[in-house]
Amino acid sequence: MSSTDTAKPARPAKSSRKEARDTIEKKLDLLLVDLKNELGDTKFKNRIKKAAKLLSKGLDKKKKAAIVKKKATKKAVKGAKPVKVKAEATTKAAE
Repeated sequence: MSSTDTAKPARPAKSSRKEARDTIEKKLDLLLVDLKNELGDTKFKNRIKKAAKLLSKGLDKKKKAAIVKKKATKKAVKGAKPVKVKAEATTKAAE
């Protein structure tokens, strides 16, 4: 057996939203040192986490393109419906 057979598979990377949240927290922590001194560590960390969560919200979502495609196909299907023939017109044609 080679060493590659016994090696554990690599763990999947963090999702991009979590990575973004972590980087936002680090940057805000460095930029807002004065506010950290005024609020204290615990209040500051809680507020930074909330801000990072709000800023990173919606980063992973790519569903809008899929929704637009579905709406376009629905419109195409609606336009392609056959026209109904009235029963009276068919009976008059049969006479």
